[in-house]
Amino acid sequence: MIRLHRLRKTYAGAVALESLSLEVERGEVMGLLGPNGAGKTTCLRVLTCFVPPTSGEAWVDGLEVRRHSQAIRQRLGYLPEGVPLYPELRVTELLRFSAGLRGLGSRQTRREIDRVTGLCGLGEVRRQVVGTLSRGYRQRLGLATALVGDPPLVVLDEPTVGLDPNQIREVRQLIRDLGGSHTVLLSTHVLTEVEAVCSRAAIIHRGRLVECGPVDQLRGGTHTIVVGLRGEAGRAEAVLAGVTGVQRVEPLPSAALGAAGDAGEPVVWLRLHGELDAGHCEAVAVAVLGAGMGLQQLRLDCSTLEEAFARATAGSRVET
Repeated sequence: MIRLHRLRKTYAGAVALESLSLEVERGEVMGLLGPNGAGKTTCLRVLTCFVPPTSGEAWVDGLEVRRHSQAIRQRLGYLPEGVPLYPELRVTELLRFSAGLRGLGSRQTRREIDRVTGLCGLGEVRRQVVGTLSRGYRQRLGLATALVGDPPLVVLDEPTVGLDPNQIREVRQLIRDLGGSHTVLLSTHVLTEVEAVCSRAAIIHRGRLVECGPVDQLRGGTHTIVVGLRGEAGRAEAVLAGVTGVQRVEPLPSAALGAAGDAGEPVVWLRLHGELDAGHCEAVAVAVLGAGMGLQQLRLDCSTLEEAFARATAGSRVET
């Protein structure tokens, strides 16, 4: 659905995108991540034909953005950050206007208004003036305008800004439901949002693609085991270093994780590194108890997308 090849965009000599190549498959929910100024919004503006690229190629549904701008706009729904709306219109009037831009007839327009107001939870305010809506309802209305006409590609820039926790859950479920029948490109600063709804994610840094792949793969697939036990620290480290799969034992500050065991004896906290999974937890427990030490806590920690994001945007590694 989306193909970018060595895309470059400059503004008055300043480079916003540099040799960016990326593909998004049909029916995929793709997350676009990056720190402020990384080039995410510029990428979306090129794809939605707001600005032309300086060089390189950008294709949407088989159409090139510079040659087929109007046809591409008919194939996508776009929710930009800030949700530009006409405050003097009523909700249904704005949706009717959006349907008119799509070239929908009167009967189809009525059906679309009913459909998107239901999807986005706007039934209670559909006759209300847009300028009187809360920030959360404005965000939902912006999403509804993007969905009018059921476009095959939906581009969302920070779609849950201003929503309360219940509304966030509803919007995330809506995005998940769109996947499969629609292609969704989601730009956000909320990493948990990408983990909740996206099958793949791309991380942009300084205008370049630095990471791209399934969310689980981006996390690195690495796990650590955290152990809290009662016993002598040096002996505990030696015992756990001998467990198969453990490559390194890292002492942790006890003040941050726990103070004392049942008998008031200080608890030793250790993090085990290596090629570890849930199956190693049993071996760790057996080693601790077999050495006569009291096991207080044992858990498997998974690498997070936040850690992957920090790794990708801190270094200089670049894929082009």
